[in-house]
Amino acid sequence: MAKQRAKRVVRGSQKRVAAATKRGQEWTERQTPETARGVAIDAWRRYRAVDGPLQSALLTLYVFVAVIPALIVMEEWVERKPGALANHIVRHYHFSDATATVVRSVLVHGRAHEFQTAVIAIVGALAFGIGFGRVLQAVHVRAWGLTLPHHALKEVRHVVVLMAVYALLLALVLQLAELPAAGAPAWGGFALVPVWVALLVAFFTWAPRYLTYSLLTHRDVLPCAVLTAGGLIVLMVASRYLMQWWVNWYAMDYGGFGVVMAIFFWMAFSSSVIVWAASLAPALAERRELRSNPKTEQTQGGKISAEH
Repeated sequence: MAKQRAKRVVRGSQKRVAAATKRGQEWTERQTPETARGVAIDAWRRYRAVDGPLQSALLTLYVFVAVIPALIVMEEWVERKPGALANHIVRHYHFSDATATVVRSVLVHGRAHEFQTAVIAIVGALAFGIGFGRVLQAVHVRAWGLTLPHHALKEVRHVVVLMAVYALLLALVLQLAELPAAGAPAWGGFALVPVWVALLVAFFTWAPRYLTYSLLTHRDVLPCAVLTAGGLIVLMVASRYLMQWWVNWYAMDYGGFGVVMAIFFWMAFSSSVIVWAASLAPALAERRELRSNPKTEQTQGGKISAEH
């Protein structure tokens, strides 16, 4: 009796789950692309189509391995003193003495191996840095369903995008070096937020078009660029208030390695913003087209659904 009762319970649960799943699928299919719910569903489908979690993880890895060493080298070559980046981080996030000690133990090194440090940063850029452009290209190509020219030298464009990323890093390093030296007040950094918004919007408008050989228009990628820039700025501002807790939480169990983990996973949030915004842009473009011309066929959305 007990076994039969258990079987009935299991079968009943399976039927309820199947019915709920069917209702969810039917509700999803009823949502039209010009509505907010339809845009969200379409963006989710495109996010799955581009393997969003995998692309976010790859983007984080490439940035962590190639960009962070370059940032450390740039900072210490501009200011000509060891621990410059660590000192800026401690001051910016108002770390306690205990947290500052852990951060400096990870990021500070002497100048005896300055040349070797630069070489490691260059090798990391050549080996892993171009992966940033490769991932950004793959995400936009898959999300929009594009076909790139077969004769294109994609690696050259990946390198150019990496150089643009390094230019943004150099601008950040110069800001960190000059503001304290000029005796700028604490609000000086916040006053530059609009400048960084403009730079990020410009970069994430240019990079997707450049990597897709101008198959996308400015109007196509501008919403993605605005969303990406806004998300990254929100994370930057939030980190000012949450980073000490975040670092301490990891360092409590993992010590110095916890600082590395905290930085890596915080960067993963930024990578997820980039991939999510890229997945949302085609859905927004489709809604804009449908609203301007209701008779327009949903070609891109149908393509994504058919392929996946």
